[in-house]
Amino acid sequence: MAHTPDGAADVMEEYHHALGDKDLDTVCRITAPAFDGGMKECRSLTPMQFGMLSADDVKKLKSTRVDRAKLQSKGPDKVLVPPGAISPQIAMMAAQPKTFTMAWRGGTWVIID
Repeated sequence: MAHTPDGAADVMEEYHHALGDKDLDTVCRITAPAFDGGMKECRSLTPMQFGMLSADDVKKLKSTRVDRAKLQSKGPDKVLVPPGAISPQIAMMAAQPKTFTMAWRGGTWVIID
C-alpha cells in the first residue's frame, strides 16, 4: 500500500468493501487500532455491526469509492477522510456523519478514529 493519501483512500475503500462482504479479518486488520481493546474488541463487536446491515447497505458498501480530492493530509503519516469523501453512503453513516482518521502504521494505513 502506498504511503500517500491515495494509498489511504485505497485502504478506506478496502474497509468498506470488507464490511459489505462481512469479512471480519480484513475489517479488523484495518480498524482494530480504533478500538480501545484492539483486535479482541474488534472481533467481538464487528459481527454485531454486520448484523445491522441491510441488503441495500451491503450493496452500497461493496461499491464504495473515496473521492481523493476531498481527503485532508495531516502530514506524512495521517489522513482525514471526511464523510463527503465517501460514496455511496449507507443510512447509518449518513445519519451519523463521521470523519475517519487514518494513520500509517506497520507499513500500511489503518483507521485509528
